[in-house]
Amino acid sequence: MRRETGFTLLEVLVATVVMLIIVAATVGALTDAVHAIQGVTLMADTQENLRAGMNYIVRDLTQAGEGIPQNGITLPTTGVIWPGTGIKFSTGGANWSALPAISPGYQLGPTTSTSGNATDTLTLVYGDTTLQDSNNNWLNKYPVNLASSCPKGAVTTSGSTTTITFDPNCVNINTGNTALAAGDLILLQNNAGTCTNANSIIGSASCDASSQGTSMALLYVSNVSLGANKITISAGDPFGLNSASILPAGTVTATRVWMITYYIDNSDSTRPQLMREVNLKGATAVGDVIENLQVFYDILDPGSSPPAFAATQLEAPAYGQLPYIRDAYVFLGARSSDSYMQNGRYFRNNLETAISIRSLNFYNQFN
Repeated sequence: MRRETGFTLLEVLVATVVMLIIVAATVGALTDAVHAIQGVTLMADTQENLRAGMNYIVRDLTQAGEGIPQNGITLPTTGVIWPGTGIKFSTGGANWSALPAISPGYQLGPTTSTSGNATDTLTLVYGDTTLQDSNNNWLNKYPVNLASSCPKGAVTTSGSTTTITFDPNCVNINTGNTALAAGDLILLQNNAGTCTNANSIIGSASCDASSQGTSMALLYVSNVSLGANKITISAGDPFGLNSASILPAGTVTATRVWMITYYIDNSDSTRPQLMREVNLKGATAVGDVIENLQVFYDILDPGSSPPAFAATQLEAPAYGQLPYIRDAYVFLGARSSDSYMQNGRYFRNNLETAISIRSLNFYNQFN
């Protein structure tokens, strides 16, 4: 008889078991690799969101107070709430007489599912000097309204509207991406060191005694005519500045001011975001899935010699302490954008940094 060829049942079973073991090991290794890649990706994504948001905050905090009076910007009256309402802004209150460079918002933000307590908000102000024309003249290089010589601009009022016209031979406000635009904030200052009481349409001229007789007004730009090189200030602005502001008398300079607010937007509780809003032009997300924002401050003791800190890492400074903020400690907490497929949980991480506020730190501690 011819010998039959092939595998016995036992051989087939053994081969199948060996193959299954190899396949299981391979699939397990691939699954572990996929999990590892996903974990690294989620952690990197979380870290990137933290760094992106922190970079914005550090950049703005470093410039806080630059180009504005040392004691802050005088508010029009003690009854004006600055600069708005809601959790987005921490400044304001009936007893505020000036807007400081940094305005903390202790627990004025929302409470996310993991923050435990209400998050903080942060509002800061600094002057902008990027508006420079082809002649290398920036906006506040010259007074707006000199009677003779350059410039021969003007500040005029008609009804409830103020028009500020810049001399195009000296300052051109149309400079491309940095041109003046509606929604900008303009600080007018009379640096002559004199006080006047002449009435104006917007309000009464006065002096800020804390800044050595310099009168000032922070105004909201309602309209811009680039062709005529002028801006219009009208009542009814969203800040409530133009209807109650003090309009400085005499020769004034104009400085564009940035008011920047950071806060957590938790309208989508599954994906909170760190928001950055410039003036009131609409907020932009600068950090995705940021769950917590907390800011602490070092407060200088103005009466100490040599200068020393009256309080360190204070989270809720009083209004009188705000001009003496010197350092800020910013804490951001974030989670991964997606859950980890192996256990369905999110990766979480945090980032903290200390910022020395450059424009507020000009004192000699060794004298």
